[in-house]
Amino acid sequence: MIGARRAALAAALAVAACAQSDPNARLLRAAKHGDSRAAAAALNGGAYVNAADEDGWTPLMWAAAHGDEATVALLLDAGADLRAATPAKGQGALILAAQWNRAPVVALLIRRGASVRRTDSIGWTALMWAALKGRSDVAAVLLDGGAPVEMRDPAGNTPLMLAARQGRLDTVKLLLSRGANPAARNADGDTAQSLATDADYPKVAALCPAN
Repeated sequence: MIGARRAALAAALAVAACAQSDPNARLLRAAKHGDSRAAAAALNGGAYVNAADEDGWTPLMWAAAHGDEATVALLLDAGADLRAATPAKGQGALILAAQWNRAPVVALLIRRGASVRRTDSIGWTALMWAALKGRSDVAAVLLDGGAPVEMRDPAGNTPLMLAARQGRLDTVKLLLSRGANPAARNADGDTAQSLATDADYPKVAALCPAN
């Protein structure tokens, strides 16, 4: 029994040592922990900038989700792929940053070429996610970067509709000020006003007259 335990411990230590010496593992760990110096060292040590972890997340995705501008810039300079997306949901760095309310990183990614029109596996753009979650600062950055305010998901929902049904008052105000059409209807015939009314957000509904 003792011999088996020692063997298991030795194997675990060997795996840990391998991970420590693997530049790809070091790069992913640095991105997850917001350590741009360690990320630079891993890249200099031969790490592949687009290496993915067991869930398919690349260093750029991790850095973007955590709002780590320095590491995002470093990875982009090293050739990180802005088109890479998570296997499970098809979400790239821009959508992840939008979901996590990382406005400065969203602006950086747009400046470096991230597409504001790109959709994930359910057909949502970064602006749609920002609208749903009430990320008004992120939504403003996306709109400034050319995100279409009237782009629709497969069910015909606009960012305004998504914000309205969640009662995101400030985001609804922003979208309306940027030209969102309150009279637009989705595939079910709902408007932003009807969605807000059904969800019991009267203040939002009052901002979105359907005619």
